[in-house]
Amino acid sequence: MAFSFGFSGDDIEEDPDDMVMDTPQEQNHSSADAPPPIPARSHDLDEMLSTLPDKISYSTLTITSPLGHTTLLPRRELFDVRIQLMAEDDGTNPTPISGLDDSDLQTNVYEGGYKTWECSIDLARFLLVRGPRKDLDDLMRVNHVVELGCGSAVPTLVLWQYALRNGVGIYFTLTDYNVDVLRLVTVPNLLLTWVAGLDEKQSAVLFPETGNPLLGDEEHGEVYLTLAILEAFKHALASTGITLTLLSGSWTPMSTFLDLVPSARDLNTFILGSETIYSPASLEAFTEAITELMKRVKMGKTIVAAKRVYFGVGGSVDGFREECARRGCVAYEMEFEGLEEGVRRCLVEVQMC
Repeated sequence: MAFSFGFSGDDIEEDPDDMVMDTPQEQNHSSADAPPPIPARSHDLDEMLSTLPDKISYSTLTITSPLGHTTLLPRRELFDVRIQLMAEDDGTNPTPISGLDDSDLQTNVYEGGYKTWECSIDLARFLLVRGPRKDLDDLMRVNHVVELGCGSAVPTLVLWQYALRNGVGIYFTLTDYNVDVLRLVTVPNLLLTWVAGLDEKQSAVLFPETGNPLLGDEEHGEVYLTLAILEAFKHALASTGITLTLLSGSWTPMSTFLDLVPSARDLNTFILGSETIYSPASLEAFTEAITELMKRVKMGKTIVAAKRVYFGVGGSVDGFREECARRGCVAYEMEFEGLEEGVRRCLVEVQMC
């Protein structure tokens, strides 16, 4: 089933205290010392949900577009993730807390997924401001959303929220290098967004004693997860027709990664990426991934949110555009309000020539 981005939000005003991260910093001095890339693999939603604790803490992020459309997105608190990782650590995981200390990137170990990066907010704001525009015919027929390097999945959450709210069946494919990011951040954020969208009747059934905490105005809180809540979440996805694919590991070798991504010739695929071109290696792998994904479908389009130059790690928008051209794509910067503050950022649209 196709769906249009005809959404607008009216939840609460923007949260000025929400913290996002700046330019990623590479921690390894030499890629020669890095371990081999983690092979790509798919993961079962039931297994990931089964590892969540009985209670998760959340904070709220309000996305506001330049046109005044707003939406509220709950996200799991990072201190809560740290507590779970420490409780699970048996000494066999080489990087149980990587990304929750002062590390942004560790070659072939950790790729920044625990943190909400600045450009992911830009991309989410873009999705809100473009939603009501009926002239974007290429976005009206989307039936597969792919977010590469999803992490906290803020851009996807905007579309996920809309699909659940309006009962729209769609494929969602979310990928992150680290399986623990998917398990402890991405999936909980999808679950929290669903909980936040429950009506009063549904909330009364699932939260008979405490009430649904996400229906209030609190910016921080806790959600107790019962088996009934998890089963209702899975039932909501099935009854809506939402198909969720979760992939971890490297995008290369590309054939291994592509085999795991749902595909059909009649799919219209919309690919999202933010802070995915920060280094030459990441830029090249990301460009190959989006190119191959767009080649496989009837209609494919990619929107990338990025800083123009990633000082210290080597990636740049100019380099990305050159790589796109080399692979038979056209990439151009889009006009969008509010991207000139601080480190210069932009949105890039990519399509096959």
